[in-house]
Amino acid sequence: MCGIHGLWHLDGRPADLARLRAAATAMRHRGPDDEGYLLADTRARRLVTCGGSDTDQRLALPEMEAFSGERFDLAFAHRRLSILDLSPAGHQPMASADGDLWIAYNGEVYNYLELRDELRAAGHVFSTGTDTEVLLAAYRAWGADCLSRFNGMWAFALWDAANDTLFCARDRFGIKPFYYYWDGTTFVFASEPKALLEHPAVPKRPNTGVIYDYVSLKQEDHTDETFFEGIVKLPPGHLLELNRGGLQMRKWWSPAVNLGLGEPDEHRSREVQDRFLELLTDAVRIRLRSDVALGTCLSGGIDSSTIVCLANRLILQEGAVDPALVGDRQKTFSARCRNSRADEGQYMRLVTEVTGAAAHEVYPGSDVALWEELEKLTWHQDEPFGSTSIFAQWNVMRLAAQNGVTVLLDGQGADEVLAGYHRYYGAHLAQLWRECGAAAARQAARQSGASSDRSAALLLGWGLRDCFRGTARPRVRKVVNRFGSRPLPWVSREFARQHRERGPQLRDSLTSATLASALYTDLTRLCLPALLRYEDRNSMAFSREARVPFLDYRLVEYVFSLPACYRLGDGWTKWLLREATAEIVPDDIRWRKRKIAFATPESDWLREGEGFLRDLLSGEPRSSQFVDIGRLRNTKPLASQPGLWRWVNLEVWLRTFFG
Repeated sequence: MCGIHGLWHLDGRPADLARLRAAATAMRHRGPDDEGYLLADTRARRLVTCGGSDTDQRLALPEMEAFSGERFDLAFAHRRLSILDLSPAGHQPMASADGDLWIAYNGEVYNYLELRDELRAAGHVFSTGTDTEVLLAAYRAWGADCLSRFNGMWAFALWDAANDTLFCARDRFGIKPFYYYWDGTTFVFASEPKALLEHPAVPKRPNTGVIYDYVSLKQEDHTDETFFEGIVKLPPGHLLELNRGGLQMRKWWSPAVNLGLGEPDEHRSREVQDRFLELLTDAVRIRLRSDVALGTCLSGGIDSSTIVCLANRLILQEGAVDPALVGDRQKTFSARCRNSRADEGQYMRLVTEVTGAAAHEVYPGSDVALWEELEKLTWHQDEPFGSTSIFAQWNVMRLAAQNGVTVLLDGQGADEVLAGYHRYYGAHLAQLWRECGAAAARQAARQSGASSDRSAALLLGWGLRDCFRGTARPRVRKVVNRFGSRPLPWVSREFARQHRERGPQLRDSLTSATLASALYTDLTRLCLPALLRYEDRNSMAFSREARVPFLDYRLVEYVFSLPACYRLGDGWTKWLLREATAEIVPDDIRWRKRKIAFATPESDWLREGEGFLRDLLSGEPRSSQFVDIGRLRNTKPLASQPGLWRWVNLEVWLRTFFG
């Protein structure tokens, strides 16, 4: 895991080397182990490499200052977090053997060993133990088609000097970030927006449209736009090629989606469960490949519990990990809550008792106060976030760092792949209603109610709402969309009026007619992108690498090839996961009806932080153009305002990045 940054001035303007270094330094937390730079004059075909204060001295690279005054129109910067082959051989930017290809790469290709064997058989020679070298050889052998052979998470930029082309790509799900700015002559990219802000061409202005989505529609990370005007994301599963003829972007991956409901029979169900467990086990197995210490995140739900239990089997029974990297017992890391309503300690203990894992726990808000760290957390996140649950994960990553564990596996992605949220009942019942009739929907609602502790009437209401959203005429759909989706009351009416067209556009674009399409929307736009951003920034803030086995592309493609009955079965969410892990995960966890995740007592924290919040309202708040400040000032207590956290985080974000 690393931090990457680079630029190409196609008009030949020289790069500002001081700003290049400043951008890399802004991401030092992503890679404190090494530092490297590539400087190129693309027209003269001259390339040089240099280092900085964190560069491994054994490389004997000149300092960047040795080239001050020279003209370079293309540059790469790299900050390394050493995970595989900890020697200087893993230094980046890395070149191919002939020097024609140069790469700045962030991520892990977990099947690099298998790919290396295949490439070696084809005549390629390797001199390091890194996946970076394999990636270079794969691009040399297969070009852009190499991406479909990678199993992992990545974002990289590759300079093809022979063809005068910059090739950039992002993994299928966008686990690793890639931000860029392009104005027709200047292309700048980085792992984090804060690094892009160091470039003089990049605007230093907030994106008011995205702010509207955040405070009025309660959405973030749902488009390629960011909260920074002019800075956009390379979408998941996309590649980008830039040459003197211009920039081209295209999608290189999307799964086939089975939209059907289906009716599983006992024999077929057993086959599906076995195949699913086989794929998930191998996803965990290859994500245990590391040359540094590993551990797991444990929340007490079925997703993280499954990962902990599978990892334990692989470590103890297969010897999948060097014992020196895990110690005598697997280490788990958890966020607890002294508020019993939000605490999952009893379920965490079930897992650690059955596995013998060594539990490490932190109590966010008690051990460390949110208000003391909010500005730092916001700076690391780069953009506002939707709830204080991010602070719980922040503390888990710090706890892992304090205990010397660099790589962490967790259960992210399972909800969006396997239908883990209760809201999916709505899409499922709507589909049943349309395709099988009202009686079938009512029966399914009764089953789902018994499995979720939700009333059947409530679930049928969700189904009716989603039925109209998916099929009704535009006028009816407009009324349905308005119901239950009102803007927060403290949003400025004038600001809301200026951007009101964004609401219908967003809601119509996210309307799903089937359970599978709702899941795909959440996987690619509505839900998972934000969660992956939170996890990337939280882990990288403490120089940790987070790995997500449920987003192994083989597993995702397999599950999306199945009909809906394997996700929502007998009224249970994640039916396939619950059934497939019968001999692995304790029953009290498998058949839990509700999951809290990284829960926090947000309302309590807001009440306790009244003084902090009043300070934010004093003087001239930065958010005054978006928010009815007078309404907030007159509210007592402030915590009684619905959705207040979004204003708090927006205000802190504006102060952090714009002064």
